[in-house]
Amino acid sequence: MSSSDDPLRIEYADGPNGLRLARQHPPPGAASFSATYVGPAGWAYDPHGREGIARVTAQLLTSGAGKRDRIELARFLDRAGGTLTAQCDPESAEVSVWGPLDSARALLGVLADAVMRPRFEAADLERVRRQVVERQLREMAQPGARASRELHLAIFPPDHPYRTSGMGDRRSVGRLRPEDLAKFHARHFTGSGGLLVATTPMRTRPLVRLLYRLFDDIPSASPPPLAVPRIVGRAPKEVRVDLPGRSQVDVRMGGPSISRSDPNYPAAYLADEVLGGATLLSRLFTRVRSKGGLAYHASSQLDAMRLGGYWTAEAGTGADRWRRVVPMLRQEVDRIAREPIPAAELNLVRESRLGEVALALESTSDAHELALDVAYYGLPEDHWVSWPSVLRGLSPAEVRSAAEVAFDRSHSTTVVVGPLGKS
Repeated sequence: MSSSDDPLRIEYADGPNGLRLARQHPPPGAASFSATYVGPAGWAYDPHGREGIARVTAQLLTSGAGKRDRIELARFLDRAGGTLTAQCDPESAEVSVWGPLDSARALLGVLADAVMRPRFEAADLERVRRQVVERQLREMAQPGARASRELHLAIFPPDHPYRTSGMGDRRSVGRLRPEDLAKFHARHFTGSGGLLVATTPMRTRPLVRLLYRLFDDIPSASPPPLAVPRIVGRAPKEVRVDLPGRSQVDVRMGGPSISRSDPNYPAAYLADEVLGGATLLSRLFTRVRSKGGLAYHASSQLDAMRLGGYWTAEAGTGADRWRRVVPMLRQEVDRIAREPIPAAELNLVRESRLGEVALALESTSDAHELALDVAYYGLPEDHWVSWPSVLRGLSPAEVRSAAEVAFDRSHSTTVVVGPLGKS
């Protein structure tokens, strides 16, 4: 297999108006392709008083574009065997298309329409507005969503990109008009600062020529870079929110952490997998859920992004058990940062995670996620080829040292949400 046919490698190229291209060959025998546009259109760019506009804009990109309204677009995708999706996070928004190889050119045209020519029809806006308001209500009323919300509010200062979920409130979303969305879209779905990741057998040069035809009108200017307020260290604290009538208590513990570009990231990634990321093998699942029987779920996550990151350890438990669960979470976070992981435990988790990379090559969509990860963070073209040797070269001492930086509980917050009056 040549390097250009290896799905673990990507090839970078320049596209129209500053758009960056990353091309990945699909897994052997794959009969489908995927393509994703990623642009500087996350909810951290929401204008004051228009909070929620990034999420609403992204959601509407799949509700009609170019000459097709929502129903016509849905019927076209059905005939082509394709899917069109969009999502939003603090730093960026994504629009993705997937489908059979023989529909690739037509579906790439659909992606170009969705990225550059959304319709923003009033009826679609009203439908999406209702959906977002429903999510706002769930964020306040459901223990898990409320715990995540309160944790981020406690960790990050005002105007920090990671402080909110981007949902806005009923008032800010209610005042959005199609012209507001069009203005936001024009400023943030751009070539400069944008990225197009394609998983396709088409070679890079003809793919670039095709993109110059399909995306020739994409704006070249990009919005100003995001400002990241300084996070001042503070003593650990606890936040409790009583939600009477709920059956479950959700616990979230977390704090600021490292970015993806931090040299500590590979070792910190392994530490997180041991702590709670590799669910069935992890310490949190084993101690709190499997052996203790004290939680419905228990896990951890290291969210290392471009501008920074945060860590979370969490569990869902009963109103009569959360007081026993909270100390367990704290103890396991402390242990991962203070004690070297036994070699046998570290090797088991490490090889399990490397096996997940191999499993991702069984489908185009999963392989595409690997390419997206590399391209978005500007990693080397052979990142996934060298990843096994990087992880296998890490010692227990190096993993512990990275965990001490990435999982710093001395500045953490613990949030407990649920029917606390019963406890």
